[in-house]
Amino acid sequence: MNKEEKLKKEQKAKETNKLRSLRVFLIIVIIILLSLISFVGIYVKDKNEMTDIIPDFILGSDIKGSRIIQLNVEQDPTVTLKNSSGEVVATGTEEELANQGYTEDIIEQSEFTKTSEETNKQEILTSDNYEKSKQILINRLKTSGVTDYKVRQDKDNGNIVVEVKEDDSTDDIVATLQEVGKFEMKDSETDEVLLNNSDVKDAKVLYNNTQSGVNVYLEIVFNKEGKKKLQEISKEYNSNAITEDTNTIANNTVANEITEADLNVAETNEATNTTTEDTTTASTKKINVEVDGNAIAKEQQFSEENITGTLDLLIGNGSAIDTSDQNNNLSLYISQASSMASLIKNGEMPIKYKVETNKYFESPITVDVLKYVIIGILAVTAILFIFLIIKFRLNGLLATISNIGFAAVILVLLRLTNVEIGIGGIVGLALMQLLNYILLYMMLKAIKGKKENSKIMKNTIIKFCMMCVPAYIIAIVFAFNSYIPIYSFGMVVFWGITASIIYNLIVTTNLMIKAEEK
Repeated sequence: MNKEEKLKKEQKAKETNKLRSLRVFLIIVIIILLSLISFVGIYVKDKNEMTDIIPDFILGSDIKGSRIIQLNVEQDPTVTLKNSSGEVVATGTEEELANQGYTEDIIEQSEFTKTSEETNKQEILTSDNYEKSKQILINRLKTSGVTDYKVRQDKDNGNIVVEVKEDDSTDDIVATLQEVGKFEMKDSETDEVLLNNSDVKDAKVLYNNTQSGVNVYLEIVFNKEGKKKLQEISKEYNSNAITEDTNTIANNTVANEITEADLNVAETNEATNTTTEDTTTASTKKINVEVDGNAIAKEQQFSEENITGTLDLLIGNGSAIDTSDQNNNLSLYISQASSMASLIKNGEMPIKYKVETNKYFESPITVDVLKYVIIGILAVTAILFIFLIIKFRLNGLLATISNIGFAAVILVLLRLTNVEIGIGGIVGLALMQLLNYILLYMMLKAIKGKKENSKIMKNTIIKFCMMCVPAYIIAIVFAFNSYIPIYSFGMVVFWGITASIIYNLIVTTNLMIKAEEK
């Protein structure tokens, strides 16, 4: 080899080393950015405040604590209060009426007539109805987005114990558990039931941004039979109904919506549509929409014929910008609409329950204990990686940096996939750190003193995959378990092994390839 060829080879080696150094530098920068995203977050301006767009960790009940609610079959009779005209003023148990302000003194002063009957008649207290009521409660929990719950029932008396994770929505969820969920659309004068739960297919919450704020709607979707009934009702109970056959109406309102003016304001607007001949006379027939006897729309009329089979009820309006305003009830309206949607969607319970006890139980794993556990895991991890740096020097340091990036990736992944983290999840995270450490050690040992680092590391990752197959299968099985500690462990290990293989194949093999090549 002559001097010129030798210089060219050295120059090429220098350029190659520069490119490899640049690659390592860029990978380290990416790892730093990933770590900042994972441990700090990504904050953007949302309205008047900075909000992290990365979701928070979802902690299980074995960390945050739980609420235990005892629901007993209602034994007290249902009391009906009527005024002097025979109109029903209120119904409920003595306790429920007292909570509404109908004390014995008020009832006596108002000269209301009291009648009572069994709330749960003996013929409906059957094992089938007990089971049906339990299943409806479970469906309500699922509809409300609750994943960490336990429902137990006494088969003999039908009493139910519900255990749910304690968080900001727990009180709203508990409020729906004892409700019967009886949906009715009635004639406001005769109380004739026009539509009920058997006509409903679905119910959900809708939002509409307007200049005045955010409108919150409860949308009720009717089944095939309910759709037909709703269409007929919308013709009969219509503010623009015509009493003379020669008149026709032109109307451009939304067909599937009782508008805010029509549904949520007690007054009915005068018809402003143009008629072709004589003056029209509006229908006086009105409807009440009720859930468990409580009117959510009272004495209202339709603006036009409903042909879509859906009904949008405006629950309220609030601001999504000024959330600190005490008069802003947007969150309250959303909560109310969500509760009503859950009740209507999941059907009427055949048995009425009452909340006997409602207690909060703090987790034995306190925040301080959890901090000590995490600090302990970090300390052990630090010692293990210090050993790697001492034994493998530069590659050991690069492996340590790579592991920091892996930890950031797995934590972001768990937040984005909404995995519920319980004690099992923390054990799973510790296990994944150990498995990733073993993989890095195998790779470092395999490439020590070797030139073909890339191929060797990829072969090592393949061996690691074969080793992890049993753990991967167990993780998948555990992920379908409803018990949160087992579910959490399974999901963390599943995502951890997946992320470890892909991350190390893409990042670590390119990060450590430089140090041993000559």
